[in-house]
Amino acid sequence: MEEHNITFIGLGAMGYGMAGNVRQKMPPSGTLFIHDVVRDACDRFVEEFKQFGRIQIVETPKEGADHSSTLVTMVPRGANVREVYLEATGAVINAIKADRLILECSTIDVQTTRETGQQIRQAGIGNYFDAPVSGGAIGAKNGTLSFLIGHSKDDAAMAERIDSVVKMMANPEKIVFCGDLGNGLAAKICNNYLSFCNMLSIAEAMSIGIRLGVDKHTLFNCIKNSGGNSATFHNFQPCPGVIPHLPSSNGFKAGFRPLMMVKDLSLAVEAGEQTGIDATMAQTALGTFKKAMEDPRCKDRDATSVWLMINGIDSVDSV
Repeated sequence: MEEHNITFIGLGAMGYGMAGNVRQKMPPSGTLFIHDVVRDACDRFVEEFKQFGRIQIVETPKEGADHSSTLVTMVPRGANVREVYLEATGAVINAIKADRLILECSTIDVQTTRETGQQIRQAGIGNYFDAPVSGGAIGAKNGTLSFLIGHSKDDAAMAERIDSVVKMMANPEKIVFCGDLGNGLAAKICNNYLSFCNMLSIAEAMSIGIRLGVDKHTLFNCIKNSGGNSATFHNFQPCPGVIPHLPSSNGFKAGFRPLMMVKDLSLAVEAGEQTGIDATMAQTALGTFKKAMEDPRCKDRDATSVWLMINGIDSVDSV
């Protein structure tokens, strides 16, 4: 295991951009080990980023961990986290014992990350922390993500070690240490609750205003300068033609699909049940995105394509 080697597991929409920034910003002498269940994603990654330093595709997470002082994972679901770390033959828990840093960046339930982290720590495989991110595929590509870390900044030495890796993928001003293992995910679930409900409200409010005769650009400026303004209003604006670089203005090009909205809002509803909070807004939004997940106009596009469903638009070509 070499000090400057890093392993990145999971090259989906978010992980691909995150790993790309890691390869560009890590020491040129180090090797980036990568693994994904889709081999084509690994091959494409190597071709795109090999100019920045050595990249080696590994067959299992264990193989990558054995050669690395740092491990970063970004997978879709809690079941995938358990498989990567605990269950598969090549799981991380079978790796060589070491003082490696492990950052699990997926958005999953708090219980899974706490149970997984405890087992990895007890096995002496490394220092496991939940480190979920916010900022979408665009933020991942640009290296401007927010990170919510399940660790206390009071442990200055470990916080500095975490910080040095996360800064390769994040806006340094948006790295927050949240306390104990699992607290980063707890904060992320709450953030997603607000963000996704807000996005749906924006789609509905913009639709109402436009149908009442307000020009969409004028309406955008009115809300931008009033109490309805938010980061979601600018970064996940569902109204086509308002912000040129967003998916809504580019045929709702697939980014964060409705399926992922359903996953994350389900986590919010479950968290509400566990804590005795009736998450009424999340429940309502969840119902809408479940419909979008099955709607042929939306299911393979960015989640902001719920705009098509809300407005009864038959085809993206009609926007």
